[in-house]
Amino acid sequence: MKQFGRLAALLGTMLALAGCAHEGLSTLSSEDRVQAHRVEQTLGDLKGLTGRFQQTGPDDAVSSGTFDYAPGRLQLDYAFPHVSHLVAANGHIVLTDDTTGAVTHLSLARNPLGLLLRTPISFDNGIVVTSVRRGNNALQLSAAQANNPSQGELTLQFSDIGDHLNLIGFDAIDARQHHVVLHLFDTTSR
Repeated sequence: MKQFGRLAALLGTMLALAGCAHEGLSTLSSEDRVQAHRVEQTLGDLKGLTGRFQQTGPDDAVSSGTFDYAPGRLQLDYAFPHVSHLVAANGHIVLTDDTTGAVTHLSLARNPLGLLLRTPISFDNGIVVTSVRRGNNALQLSAAQANNPSQGELTLQFSDIGDHLNLIGFDAIDARQHHVVLHLFDTTSR
């Protein structure tokens, strides 16, 4: 319950603190722009993704379960440490705790997860790419809201093998610097 509550708090704390940022890819090098366009294309072509996840929260508590992602919608079905569900879609997050029966509704308007659920994902539509990092068979892209980057950052992690990107995880840092990481594995694309 504590881990579930921390995720709810992380996803729900994005309130207005004004900030200034460039929109889109304007601060990136030409090579980083190429990589950002690859991410846009990969996410735009993705019809859906299912698999398992492991989540690490701000207090290093670990939870796990299965996930189902489709453009504009993410569902996390937690199996450990107890059964609960998170559905993020249509501008809202609904958290359901099967143990207590508690249901929590939150807005996606100003939180990092909302960046992943925009359809179509476009980095010139209110999103600023803050960094692009490449490693051995890996690509990582961080983004924030262009009009309010101080509210949080979402980092998408991809394997990059044979010039093919596969989403393998993401992490979100909110305005309070709470950090939640989701590692995705045993994934199947639709």
